[in-house]
Amino acid sequence: MFAPAEEGKPSSADAICGKEDIMNKRDHLQALREADAYMEKVKDEVQKHPWRQDYHYSPTVGWINDPCGLVQIDGYYHMLCQHYPFSGAWGMMYLSHARSKDLVHWERLPEAVAPSEPYDYWDEKHGGVYTCCGIDDEGVYKIIYTGHTEAFGQVECLATAEDGIHFQKYEGNPILSKCPEGMRQNDFRDTKVWKRGKKWYLTAGTTDGKFGRVALYHSDDLIHWEFQSFIWESRGEYGSMPECPNFFEVDGKWVLIFAPLELEDRKAMYLVGDFDYDAGRFFPQTVGEVDWGLDYYAPQVFKDDMGRTLMMGWMESWSFHPWYLGNAKNGQNPHGYVYDCSEIGFNGSISTPRTISVCHDGKLKFDPVPELKTLRKDPRTQYNMMVKAEEKIPVTAGDNVHCEIFAAFDLTQTSADVIGFGLRSSREHETLLEFDLAHGEIIFDRTRSGNKSAVVRKCNLESVRKDELIVHIYMDSTTIELFTDDNRTVMTNCIYSPVESDGLYLYAKGGDTLVSRLQTWGMEKVNQ
Repeated sequence: MFAPAEEGKPSSADAICGKEDIMNKRDHLQALREADAYMEKVKDEVQKHPWRQDYHYSPTVGWINDPCGLVQIDGYYHMLCQHYPFSGAWGMMYLSHARSKDLVHWERLPEAVAPSEPYDYWDEKHGGVYTCCGIDDEGVYKIIYTGHTEAFGQVECLATAEDGIHFQKYEGNPILSKCPEGMRQNDFRDTKVWKRGKKWYLTAGTTDGKFGRVALYHSDDLIHWEFQSFIWESRGEYGSMPECPNFFEVDGKWVLIFAPLELEDRKAMYLVGDFDYDAGRFFPQTVGEVDWGLDYYAPQVFKDDMGRTLMMGWMESWSFHPWYLGNAKNGQNPHGYVYDCSEIGFNGSISTPRTISVCHDGKLKFDPVPELKTLRKDPRTQYNMMVKAEEKIPVTAGDNVHCEIFAAFDLTQTSADVIGFGLRSSREHETLLEFDLAHGEIIFDRTRSGNKSAVVRKCNLESVRKDELIVHIYMDSTTIELFTDDNRTVMTNCIYSPVESDGLYLYAKGGDTLVSRLQTWGMEKVNQ
């Protein structure tokens, strides 16, 4: 167990570890070069796999999770991701790097940060550079990331890319070497940084092992930080720790988005309320789900130069991988998975970028960014299509795999109990997306989706009380994103269906439904 640094003790690596322990480090530049060289060597073979995403960002090679470092500088959107370059399974974390002019077409850049120092590198198999926050410091791209080792536990570290691409670690790292009193040093991570006036503020997730808290610090220079308070704490109702907390202001309200650790059915939640800077306390008034799906985790939020509050998340889930924690213990398979990504050389992708706004009742809505429309091709539109009870109506949307679907159902002309979509359908496989009007539920059924956990996911449907149901779907090789209820209800799920499963149809149960407008598009491939 990590023994925290004593009060007043210097926080630099040399001071904490002692000069003799600096042997436990490696050349940072060399580590980056080795990662880039490996990916260049195997990328052509890895990218042949049919589960590669067409238009959602995914790694060239290797495992990714947690999009982070999100910031817009000099016209470029920058995105880092936790990344293990050498396998499709999770390993010692690096940070990958990509940039974009439009949030759609991403240019993959050289590996950004590698574990190399005593505060982020343990040995050849241990340590890691964990989720960071991107900062625009007068036009200079900086990040504050979490370093993880056996000796240090988890500490916060600074790195700077003067040219926007090549990062240099701060020589005095870590800049935050001690977690708040009473909290666990091994669970002190996931920074969010912003500036108010001349002062910088930083939040990080913490826990005492039972109850989670979000810690608040302030600084004048991004290097010397002073603990101020815990802005919010959970008493267990929101899991044991708020992972990846994002604290930000939008539409005159303050929002805390976080991943509630150990609440398997709740992947990303939000609280909306007010914040008192002087007291350092957040007072939530509204609670909701960022995404109701099984595979949306660790979203990160940032603002762009148009004033938009943007969010991107990791489209995967820890709990469905056979090697994760105790899932594979004694050959047990509690989630029914048979998928091991380590063999195919890559895993993970990033969601469609979404804007965040506050509704009149304090809940949030999440709109896909309009830039996604630039990928549309092969448009098709149908009006006033009646779907009879127990009927299946074939639909064409591009190749029916990499596509966008918009459907408006006239509920005043609907007698059906259930209306739904059959997605990625074949003789042996299909995914069902149902809207149960009788019970006011959305049902995502992947029991026949292919080699992924056979789980049914449900959530409430608000639109059942209205005259119209709007359904907006983005599909890619292994992902399905649903937006409905005026984009207040979002559901993201992964499926791993065979290539030949490309059928698409509409159906109704217990009565008829009128589709007043159905629009479909294929989507251009942007990933190589």
